[in-house]
Amino acid sequence: RKKAKDVKKAKKVLERYQKRESAVREELKELLGPVKGEDEAAAETKSSEEPKTVRITRDMMDAGKRVVSIADTSGASQSDTIVLTSDLSLLESRMKANATQGVVPKEYPDDAQNEVKENDEKEEKERKIFGVIKCFLSNVHNCTVLIKCKVISGTLELSHCTNVVVKIEKDATIATIQADLCEDLTVMFNDAPSGKNTQVLPSQKRVYWGEDKEDRIFHAGVKNMKVQIFRDGFLETERTCDYRKDGAKAIGNATEEEFQFVTSCAVDGELVTEAVVREGSTTGQNARPVTKRELEEEKQKREKAANMAVHMAENMIKFKEVNKEGAKKVVKTTPSTENSADGVETVKDDRDEEIEEIYASITKEEIDAIVKECDQNKARGNEAFGTGEYAQAVLLYSLALDKAEELPDSKDPVPAKKQLFPRDVTLSNRAACFLKLGQHEKAAADAKRAQEINPQNVKALFRHGLALHAMKQYQNAIPLLAEAHKKEPKNKQIKEALQFAEVRMNQELRKRMQGSNE
Repeated sequence: RKKAKDVKKAKKVLERYQKRESAVREELKELLGPVKGEDEAAAETKSSEEPKTVRITRDMMDAGKRVVSIADTSGASQSDTIVLTSDLSLLESRMKANATQGVVPKEYPDDAQNEVKENDEKEEKERKIFGVIKCFLSNVHNCTVLIKCKVISGTLELSHCTNVVVKIEKDATIATIQADLCEDLTVMFNDAPSGKNTQVLPSQKRVYWGEDKEDRIFHAGVKNMKVQIFRDGFLETERTCDYRKDGAKAIGNATEEEFQFVTSCAVDGELVTEAVVREGSTTGQNARPVTKRELEEEKQKREKAANMAVHMAENMIKFKEVNKEGAKKVVKTTPSTENSADGVETVKDDRDEEIEEIYASITKEEIDAIVKECDQNKARGNEAFGTGEYAQAVLLYSLALDKAEELPDSKDPVPAKKQLFPRDVTLSNRAACFLKLGQHEKAAADAKRAQEINPQNVKALFRHGLALHAMKQYQNAIPLLAEAHKKEPKNKQIKEALQFAEVRMNQELRKRMQGSNE
């Protein structure tokens, strides 16, 4: 009885959702003609001379309709095109500016905000948003769909489509795609933006689709789907997905066609397809489908946080009281760098080495306190980097470096293994943050300084090359990347960065030659 009651309740919720959606959904059917059988389609292909093009504009949308649904249509071939034009980006919707208006905030004992008076205005302000809310393709065959408009939710859903090419252009905003029971599908991202793209001004960094881990294609029961990413007209990476070849399994009452996969640029910038092992989390922190790899990364991150204090203690400089001559003797572990899972260098202690130095102006207790504070800020910076809080990581690394200036070896730095605090590692990590934030000149300066302190720091060398590459200084970047590749020939990231820089430089040279010939 309870189960039947729950089913009835869920059905009512679904019906209410479908009713709200139908109120804003524009159904566009048979745009290229009705769906035909194989024989009819073959006959039409022979008789058809000119390809058809249908452009969807605001004029085709009824009042209040903001969701585009293209259904039950078939072209003669992929030459027939449906275009969601940039004109749809001008569709206007209104929503409440403050969804929490009228809600009384909870009070806490001795909280300063308890006495703050809320605005009693009853007028509900509205704000405007522009673009299509969502796009659907259902039972669409033998055509190309070109998306050039803004999609507010960043979502495109496809089902029961065959022999269709979906081209997402640079002004479109599709971050997530769900494809179900489709065959011979091609999805092309032509300089398409990421869902995390926040570029407003030309000077700001543009984030492309695939550069953020939330840019994903979910698919189930899909045969022969090609995913291609283009940059400046060149194919950067591609992958073919097929649910049987990717290892779909029938689990319980679910068939192979219901086994869900996700394709994204999750590993080293390359497209990979992974099985979805969990539909989300009840914690609210990760309410999305999760892969086995992501679960393992979360586990490693938790272990890293739990062991943070231990790592800091191991990396701290130890002191002996005095040597036979009465000079203070510093016992320090020799740092060797290794890469954590998130790409930030951490310091690993290999052996103890005694460094004898007389510091007349500072006591060992003062040095100990300075180094401890530096290590703490560096460790917190690593943690912030691991969670994608790059601006916060920059601040923490800067605090560590500023404090390290108080150490007696800061003015005349000795080789990295002799440093009281590993400034080259911290500078290299801050350079990694600046790269993520698109501040390439600062990244280059930090990486260069890290190289000066420790010429053997391969990460600093690599990041210096990446920063110069981002500034289109390919001739300067290539020697640095080549040297890093020489030091670490098995590092795939360095190898790919070097190859990409060489391709870019050749493209620049060709452009210059063509310009001079004209």
